[in-house]
Amino acid sequence: MDTSSFFLQPASDFSLADLADLLTRSFKGYFVPIRMDVSALLGMIRRDSVDLTCSRVLLANGEPAALALIARRGSASRLAAMGVVPVWRGRSAGSHAVERLLEEARQRGERAMYLEVIDRNEAAIRLYEKYGFHKMRRLFGFATSAPAGQSAALTEVEIPEAADLVTHHGYAELPWQLAGETLSLFATPSRAFRLGSAYAVTSALSGGHASLWSVLTEPSARGQGQARRLLRALFAAYPNKTWHASALFPEEMGGFFEKVGFVKEDLGQFQMKLEL
Repeated sequence: MDTSSFFLQPASDFSLADLADLLTRSFKGYFVPIRMDVSALLGMIRRDSVDLTCSRVLLANGEPAALALIARRGSASRLAAMGVVPVWRGRSAGSHAVERLLEEARQRGERAMYLEVIDRNEAAIRLYEKYGFHKMRRLFGFATSAPAGQSAALTEVEIPEAADLVTHHGYAELPWQLAGETLSLFATPSRAFRLGSAYAVTSALSGGHASLWSVLTEPSARGQGQARRLLRALFAAYPNKTWHASALFPEEMGGFFEKVGFVKEDLGQFQMKLEL
């Protein structure tokens, strides 16, 4: 298709309300539809280091047709979200946007770009592989409802303490949202806990649902079951909740989650990377 009608404009030129609406429309009918409002978008921008001056709205014949949010940190960036409104899907809008985004990242001197993509989204995977992205690992989510707990003396700690441990001793190249640099930006009502040498970062624990964002044990104490005891202590301290770990956790962590009662969810992702 002739792409001369396409024009990329900085997302910072648009209001947050317009961007939230465009993101919602761009993911209509997607595997996991997104309903975005200004408050949720602001939280994503702050937590994930989204740079609206480098993010782009794709205009087609002068009308918004797609949105690409770019997060930046150090010499790396992440395609934090990219969606195309239904009427422009299959008409080269995605290809045009990705090609230009990579050109701009190289011009900024970045060394790598990361992204996550639903593992069933074959069209998107083909698009990213066309431009050189490769699959790093599979990512899965896990959930459990009212799991069995075991009381123990939990210590609540500052989130940056747990985030620093993830930065220095977590898996290499964790997905952006689970990296220590991201966790360090979490603030109350998110919380962090320690039991012995094991740490966990959670969402707010006041409702019926809770999200788990990190579980890690200091290297010298690994293999002793401390992380499992920590989670069971959380289950006992905050009972009758549905616990969820988003589809961002490396597949190799599945065995750990299953040992404390979590079930792997069907929908997974690929973490992908392109060396620039």
